[in-house]
Amino acid sequence: MNATNCPYGEIPRYGCRRTPTTAGLDGDLEKPFWRGAEQTSVFAELNTGARAHLDTQAALQWDDENLYIGFWVSDPDVRTVDTARSTMNWPENAVIVCLAFPGAIYELGVSPSGKTEPLALIWKDAYARGGHYDVPEFNLARLQPFVIGEDHKTEHARGVRWGFEAWELPGMRTSVHVDGALNDRHVVDRGWTAEIALPWSGMKLLDDKEILPPRSGTELRIELGRTEVAEGPGRSATALWTWARHGSNDLHIPECYPVVTLEGK
Repeated sequence: MNATNCPYGEIPRYGCRRTPTTAGLDGDLEKPFWRGAEQTSVFAELNTGARAHLDTQAALQWDDENLYIGFWVSDPDVRTVDTARSTMNWPENAVIVCLAFPGAIYELGVSPSGKTEPLALIWKDAYARGGHYDVPEFNLARLQPFVIGEDHKTEHARGVRWGFEAWELPGMRTSVHVDGALNDRHVVDRGWTAEIALPWSGMKLLDDKEILPPRSGTELRIELGRTEVAEGPGRSATALWTWARHGSNDLHIPECYPVVTLEGK
């Protein structure tokens, strides 16, 4: 199964409810704001769909200002590896959001310490002179992005994408809460939770087909995931568990992303 031959019949569909209240982000998912929000299925291995050995689930809500995402992360040893992103990879214990528009993908990773690592990917065929992405925030000459399809291989038939590291979505907010003791291996933890608010106003920089402003019935393609680092003698390996099975090891295939439909007036 190649990167663009996803198991389409298995792609999750999710009704994202409109919330009547605004969330004060503090990482606590026990507060009334999240009560009644439907949780996703338990995340599984990206390629095969095999059950992960630690549970992770998420939920989404929206209002006129933001898309809200909450993560429940089971982990008896909540810790950080304190590594930096290396182009496409961030070997860290973290939750991940990938939000796809026709011309771009926005990725955000959040660790249990609250550290964030953002990334914007823009398809070369969507980057036209004078077009939506020909703006200072994505200036090719000044920012010199890496290139998927040239610097890094891709199996996607659409071809080349520009990769803008550390691109901050304007107004994005995150908060985390650890149920235990972060980076203390003498304590058995229960896990950690994360809250993310992505403002629609900031997303408009990526929205080249006027999907926004949000309204009931709007469909978004969003992948949610978790990375978990296993350390061994002289080496480490990073597992990637996601909401949807991709049938490959490539996270950045938007055709595989779950369909999230905004519900409510």
